[in-house]
Amino acid sequence: MALFLNILALCILITTWVNDNWRMLRDSSLLQHLLFGSAAIITFIWVFSAKLEQGLDIHFLLITTLTLMLGFRYALLAGVLIVAINSLFNAYSPTAMGALYLSHIVLPAAVTYVAYAVLYHRLPRHPFIYIFLNAFVAAAFAIAAAHLAHAGWALATDTLSAKQIWENYLVITPLVMFPEALLNGMAVTLMVVYRPNWLITFNDKEYIDPN
Repeated sequence: MALFLNILALCILITTWVNDNWRMLRDSSLLQHLLFGSAAIITFIWVFSAKLEQGLDIHFLLITTLTLMLGFRYALLAGVLIVAINSLFNAYSPTAMGALYLSHIVLPAAVTYVAYAVLYHRLPRHPFIYIFLNAFVAAAFAIAAAHLAHAGWALATDTLSAKQIWENYLVITPLVMFPEALLNGMAVTLMVVYRPNWLITFNDKEYIDPN
């Protein structure tokens, strides 16, 4: 299982690397600052995690904000830095790196970006919809998906029993959904108001002044 997840994570990373627009990253100092700066901030936040049972911990993700800022592919690249640096502080097992990257980076980023794409095409483009649904609600579902996926990995690898996972991890998930949503919503709100150019998924002309 661990080998398969590591290979899957590597394949996703290679695909992202090959298909990415490196010229835009190379030529845009703003994009470079956003990618490395946000990765550094999120890494710092992840360090302050509540340790639970073996291999499980609770912390804010902020991957929804990262994805709305950078887009899906750049968020996956920034996620590599986040997981790699955090492994130095938390002594993650090399066999768990792929599972952590998939559950805490790829999955919440995918939930966020799919939600953004659906809402972009299905609902009116309004700042309230962008902030409340794309940032607030999507962040709550993103962290819930991350916890479920990581719990599934712990169960599949016999790291912990189902009872341990439920009593020490999953029962806490609903309690962290609102704070995660609130933190992402506040961060995105501030950027929409003061730094809309920091959000690659937000456009003033579409959301504020469509005419």
